[in-house]
Amino acid sequence: MLRLPVMFAFIVVGLSVTSAVADESLVGMPPADDPRRPGAIVLHGGGRITNDVFDRFIELAGGRNASIVFVPSAGFRLGDYNSEAEFLAVVSRRYSSWSNLERAGDVRRFRFLYTDNPDDADNPEFVKPLETATGIWFSGGAQSRLNYRYVGEFPRKTKFQELVRRLLERGGVVGGTSAGTAVIPEIMTMWEERDDSGAPPKIFAAHGLGLFDKAIVEQHFEARGGRLERFTGLLRDNARLNSLATQPNAGERMIGIGVEEPSALVIRGNHFSVLGNGSAHLFLKSNVGRTITWHELKAGESAQLRRNAQQDVTLGREELILLR
Repeated sequence: MLRLPVMFAFIVVGLSVTSAVADESLVGMPPADDPRRPGAIVLHGGGRITNDVFDRFIELAGGRNASIVFVPSAGFRLGDYNSEAEFLAVVSRRYSSWSNLERAGDVRRFRFLYTDNPDDADNPEFVKPLETATGIWFSGGAQSRLNYRYVGEFPRKTKFQELVRRLLERGGVVGGTSAGTAVIPEIMTMWEERDDSGAPPKIFAAHGLGLFDKAIVEQHFEARGGRLERFTGLLRDNARLNSLATQPNAGERMIGIGVEEPSALVIRGNHFSVLGNGSAHLFLKSNVGRTITWHELKAGESAQLRRNAQQDVTLGREELILLR
């Protein structure tokens, strides 16, 4: 399929709040080795990945010079197939727009990375492709499969986690959809529970890859019943967030991010932009965590996170223009 290049331009609109320190990520991403080339995170809400999201991810990874690693483990388990060749044939067909990238000359290197053995996350040979990768994408499926295979017992990080973090620090991009979005932050949603059939859902939370630690994320936002209730229930529970983060005041300033289908929120430093056909939602706390302000960013919109004089995180709107 012929794709026209997509270029992105940003116009800042009315930012009057105090600027944050340049290298301080307010969602808690690691600082970049080169501040002029910050790493990026792409949080996709689920459903179809639109061309603008796909193209933007490849662009952030380096375009034709990109080395892409794709992790299908949330949706596909090697042990469910008769052979590795059968497994690869299935995932290559399912994700053909990705697996064809190298053959078409759109990237320098593409490979799938997968395992059913959690010990591999600390195996230097298994994680070696991450050392030179410029982009990594996590498929949708069941987020518990990603937690089980790749995440260490908190706060210990596996070699897999450390190398994905280094990819960000080098200026690369990490993205995922659905379950692949859920696993990216330090505190991740695993599944929901109810006290009884008529009670509102509650999140069972665990620990993810830890690529940022000052925000929690909900995917399929507004597309599946109860997502708002369960997500804001966790966001308001400062004591629980403190316990999960093992920091006494983490909950008071935790940012909430909800991403709808089929859209993506692209984060670079403190700059947020929305692509696809839906919206992203930012929930910002103030008043020592007692007040939550809900901001909606629609597709084509962008914003900059800042701190004000009271050290609360605020949002300055921008206009995102797509030039085709």
